[in-house]
Amino acid sequence: MNETKKLFDEMDQDYTGPALYAEPMFNYLNRCVRLECKRIRNLLEQWFKNFPSEFQNELRTRFRSKDDRQHLAAFFELYLHELLSKSGFSVEIHPVVNNKATHPDFKVLKDGKPLFYLEATLAALSDEDTSAKTRENQVYDALNRTKSPNFFIGVKVHGASTTNPPGAKMRRFLERKLSNLDPDMIAKQFEQGDFETLPRWEWKHDDWQITFFPIPKKPEARGKPGVRPIGIQMYDVKLITPHIGIKKAIQDKATKYGELDLPYIVAINVMDEFGADDIDISNALFGEEQVTIIFRGNELIGQRPGRKPNGAWYGPKGPQNKRVSAVLIAVNLNPWKIAKVTPVLWHNPWANYPLPSDIWQLPQLIPDEKDNCLLKKDGRSAWQLLSLCPNWPITKNE
Repeated sequence: MNETKKLFDEMDQDYTGPALYAEPMFNYLNRCVRLECKRIRNLLEQWFKNFPSEFQNELRTRFRSKDDRQHLAAFFELYLHELLSKSGFSVEIHPVVNNKATHPDFKVLKDGKPLFYLEATLAALSDEDTSAKTRENQVYDALNRTKSPNFFIGVKVHGASTTNPPGAKMRRFLERKLSNLDPDMIAKQFEQGDFETLPRWEWKHDDWQITFFPIPKKPEARGKPGVRPIGIQMYDVKLITPHIGIKKAIQDKATKYGELDLPYIVAINVMDEFGADDIDISNALFGEEQVTIIFRGNELIGQRPGRKPNGAWYGPKGPQNKRVSAVLIAVNLNPWKIAKVTPVLWHNPWANYPLPSDIWQLPQLIPDEKDNCLLKKDGRSAWQLLSLCPNWPITKNE
């Protein structure tokens, strides 16, 4: 019998610094020697041992992917399997349903009794946006190789590009500009608040326009090796719409397996750099908030808050996607945030098969028919169920 492969490589890790901007999450975690990275690797290896052996190879391949979305999707499945197991459930992987070729991720049982199906997914960047973000991160990595002993570099990126900028040429441009500056004079301008006359340099590539400006280092920090030069990153103003990704994730999974004979949970890891709160999740489920202005003739007589009929669970014809009994929402969950993020279960008020709330130990939002709302029911934190400390992978005294 072949020995089970591990998630991570057996090698002498010797890197103690931060991850590169464009570095895949797995690559960094695999090579980092920092104590918290060791703890993460050890924990995930234990979880991997607990995962059914016949499904380990497929999970391992995706977990080791250079595409962070594939890596995080596999991590999320591994996390959910462990979380469900520690909650007292038993878990079947990829159960057959309705004689379909596709299978939900999990069938969850208690004392041999089937309770619900669960499907895990991400609300993450599209292929196009992922490629654009990778190119932007490659710019930052190129800039961090700039020789800049006296200055940090402020960066503001406008627009986007479909091709990679010439990193070496950009570094030479910056090094030439910075070498002509007196750090003490620039520091004096900072002290006096004279920011308008600070040097600024424009770099254009395709539809990208990048603005650079110098930030003087303190005298004692000048010339120190190993210090990354990027000091400030600034971005164009843009709309923050995590509810769109959450809604799409639910719609993509809602009817994938046809009519099921048990409650069906869609678990979503919302990967958004700005996060997502209860308002965003409510907008995704029940429709975006709106205010109806009421007139009598030309006279404004009132306004009524409400929602557009464009939610995953409530649309133009009323309740929809009723096969989804609940959604389990985690926000920006990754291996470093296992103890810091606790998923919340949102019950569907119109579900074909409602999920009993008393089987669930984590926080949840439960329909209240009397007040026509969802009531929050507190529960245990994920770190408690997983037998970790709340600051893990850092301990209290570190």
